[in-house]
Amino acid sequence: MANVSLKNISKSYDGNSKVVDNISFEIKDREFVVLVGPSGCGKTTTLRMIAGLEEITEGEITIDEKIVNDLQAKDRDIAMVFQNYALYPHLSVYDNMAFSLKIRKTSKDEIEKRVNEAAQILDIKQLLKRKPKELSGGQRQRVAVGRSIVRDPKVFLFDEPLSNLDAKLRVQMRAEISSLHKRLNATMVYVTHDQVEAMTMADRIVVMKDGIIMQIGTPLELYNTPDNAFVAGFIGSPPMNFIKMTVNTDGKEVLLDEGDYKLSIPEKYRDILNSYNGKTINFGIRPENFEYSEKYSENNSIIAKVKIVEQLGEEIHLHAVTREGNLIAKLPPVLSFDTGDKVYLKPDLNQILLFDIESGDVLK
Repeated sequence: MANVSLKNISKSYDGNSKVVDNISFEIKDREFVVLVGPSGCGKTTTLRMIAGLEEITEGEITIDEKIVNDLQAKDRDIAMVFQNYALYPHLSVYDNMAFSLKIRKTSKDEIEKRVNEAAQILDIKQLLKRKPKELSGGQRQRVAVGRSIVRDPKVFLFDEPLSNLDAKLRVQMRAEISSLHKRLNATMVYVTHDQVEAMTMADRIVVMKDGIIMQIGTPLELYNTPDNAFVAGFIGSPPMNFIKMTVNTDGKEVLLDEGDYKLSIPEKYRDILNSYNGKTINFGIRPENFEYSEKYSENNSIIAKVKIVEQLGEEIHLHAVTREGNLIAKLPPVLSFDTGDKVYLKPDLNQILLFDIESGDVLK
């Protein structure tokens, strides 16, 4: 396997606006890195530049310490699994998996060995004689992965490979690809817009927005210590709540004022917030860090009105409205609410994050 390095990579189609704008990061040997972000953020373009399917406008890409900018895709020793599987409909599963090896004039015995080994790993040996039209979506995805495995490439690239599958099958395939990574000890780069996929599969995650990198880190680093409001809101399901509040550090308590209620936050935030006294900031709290209270607690309750209640069995997701917008709270399933009810939610003030309104950066 191999490491991959991107140095100051940019991509522009018109010579002016950049789809990818001066990004740099390293993928270690045998690491599973996920590129994640909303549609149009540049993650797939970045993957295609690594693969050699898109030309690089600026910068340098190396694979296994070798600069590959001018190498064609076929010469980079990578294998790519596409969103639409890209199987040949007229060929059997066996011949689809063997195709690239036949092109390279690999011996018949070696082809049979590699295809059978890959089929065994992916539990598709019983499908080798079938055509793609006879397979389910999950089976087609396994064949697409198997076609990559037989090549024994330096780097595996995945472009939203699970987006065409139903929710239950996506969960199963996430686990299978993660298991495959461990079995193959492979370097893998995976693109998705689904942050749940990123959180559950990655060793490290690269979060992108508008062609730039917003943060790189392990799933827990991004979840617990996001650098900015974009990452905080993108990583986590349901997403982090943001409430605009005015800072008051004049008195004995450090207060945040929403208009309908105030929150007294820990003294440790005073030094951070002194320069924001009288200004508005974003108060961030995750849905799981609320507790329901039957009574209003001064300076320690958020006042909201129930909008929707989602019953999920093990918990409920309470969607509520405040003066400054919407919020979501994860609460015990024994609680019952009706639309329009006034509720008091106590936030765990030791689990909050505060953000600059203009820059979006976390205050620390």
